[in-house]
Amino acid sequence: MDQGSGLLFWGVLIVVMLALTLLPRWMNRRRRNQRKEELQVGDRVLTIGGLIGELTHIDFEDNIARVKLAEGVEIQIMPGAISGKRSDQTSGARDADDGGAVVEADETE
Repeated sequence: MDQGSGLLFWGVLIVVMLALTLLPRWMNRRRRNQRKEELQVGDRVLTIGGLIGELTHIDFEDNIARVKLAEGVEIQIMPGAISGKRSDQTSGARDADDGGAVVEADETE
């Protein structure tokens, strides 16, 4: 291998390594900024813990969000713990007061 092709190999290798390390960071930052722009007070959201509620307050500077889970129940979480918006059409679970059937265990032996 001569001097020129050796330098070309190392140059390409460095560019590939930089792309592999910086590209995921850039994409993650872009997704995070997009999520910040999409979230609005009043949106129905899903947290990474699986809780579904209504977003009542969000402040990215103080890193605090409040989610109303039920009447009189409101929790504070970090905005990063919000997985995303949730629409009522995609909700697989039904509320107890919407006519959904409740199945109880039979205790006969």
